[in-house]
Amino acid sequence: MNSDTIPASSNHSAEEIAYNTHTEISGQPQLWREIFANIDWQKQAKDFLNPLLSLEDLHIVLTGAGTSAFIGEVIEPLIGTILKKHTRALPTTLLVTHFKEYIDIDKPTLFISFARSGNSPESVAVMDLAEKHCKAPYHITITCNSAGNLALKTKNLTNSLSIVLPEQAEDKSLAMTGSFTGMVLAGLLTSDAINQKIRKEHVEQISANAEIILKTYSDFFRKLSKKPFERIIFLGSGPLCAIARESHLKVQELTDGEVVGKYDSFLGFRHGPRAVSNSETVVVCLFSSNLDVFRYEKDLAEELIKNKYAKIVLGIFPSKDQADMISFGTQNEKIIMDAVSEPMLPELEIIPYVIPAQLIGYYKSIQLGLNPDNPSRSGSISRVVKGVKIYDSPSKE
Repeated sequence: MNSDTIPASSNHSAEEIAYNTHTEISGQPQLWREIFANIDWQKQAKDFLNPLLSLEDLHIVLTGAGTSAFIGEVIEPLIGTILKKHTRALPTTLLVTHFKEYIDIDKPTLFISFARSGNSPESVAVMDLAEKHCKAPYHITITCNSAGNLALKTKNLTNSLSIVLPEQAEDKSLAMTGSFTGMVLAGLLTSDAINQKIRKEHVEQISANAEIILKTYSDFFRKLSKKPFERIIFLGSGPLCAIARESHLKVQELTDGEVVGKYDSFLGFRHGPRAVSNSETVVVCLFSSNLDVFRYEKDLAEELIKNKYAKIVLGIFPSKDQADMISFGTQNEKIIMDAVSEPMLPELEIIPYVIPAQLIGYYKSIQLGLNPDNPSRSGSISRVVKGVKIYDSPSKE
């Protein structure tokens, strides 16, 4: 992957481009191209899904832990629409303790599990619970590590399919960046295996938009990181609300909690959560390309700017036309992703929206004197979660 996508300009020190996190953020456009170019597994996914989708009462559960769980939240409404099946995103951290409360064990259920390493205890535990309690469980695992426990366990089951992304998708850093966006893309490609609506040019479009952010705005995010702010809030609608959730975690992880992150939907933000915003807060608005949705988002953004509810309001826009619809004033900023003029697939266009948070967190981490590859001074968070003991569940009824 190309580590020079984030330009090593004279404004950037050698230290700033020396970390794995830098390579993993900047390498995402090329990673997406490689994931699409190596989709031999898409035929396997088609063969695996075809008989399952003929089951009228099939339920689909998208699961993972932490950032891997947010993948399911991002693509839940998209996959439900593509496959036309009851689909829910439920984290493994919920299912380990409340499996039967959320899973209808009498329905045939396809568990699509996402995991970077596949070694988080909860990931394997949910697969075990499904096998123990469900009458007709099926599994697709999408991971970045062929030697991980989840991938190995999947291969030993007859009712399962294991999909492993290219080696470079497995981030070496603590914070998931390329592994997150890579698995979002792989999840969508898997669900699209039958219709094959997603084509090479569509992946090229999102890669080009990501490169716009990386090449044009990296220096802006670097300068933003030098400004004092103690809180950051990300707002999004629909699938972009889930991107906002991943975004807030990314900044919080990379700054070791020194910058507190929050997220919400645009409409939900007025209902109490706005109280967290103060004069030391950056609010990042992830604007939808759907103009019916955008009108609600525009109203809130203008309200935030007019009433000065934040130190800086940063807008991430899908096009210049939409950016021109809002006056941001002098203290606020607009980031415009307009590499292509053609309409983009709604299923894919949301993927680059997480890159601003990755860059803000990365540069703020350095500004705070942290190591972005391992920013946790106390070790309270780690690349693979530790300290989780899985207890035996009650026997199958």
